[in-house]
Amino acid sequence: MWSEHSYGRAIDVDPVQNPYVSSGGSVAPPAGAAYADRSRSAAGMIHGGDSTVEAFAAIGWAWGGGWPSIKDYQLFSSSGH
Repeated sequence: MWSEHSYGRAIDVDPVQNPYVSSGGSVAPPAGAAYADRSRSAAGMIHGGDSTVEAFAAIGWAWGGGWPSIKDYQLFSSSGH
């Protein structure tokens, strides 16, 4: 199965500062572990309601940081997946 990225329907933004965090707490990439704590604020970090999330929302793209169990803070996609 091809990813949404391969069809141009998804993009990852600053993966280290916006890592993927599994429901079990695993972080990818490993260098992003320090950024998994979203109470932090550092250059490149994306937070709900910020200008990056709002810009993608304006074109109908959803943010993976808003998912209920896993968090894919780097991901924006047109399908929401």
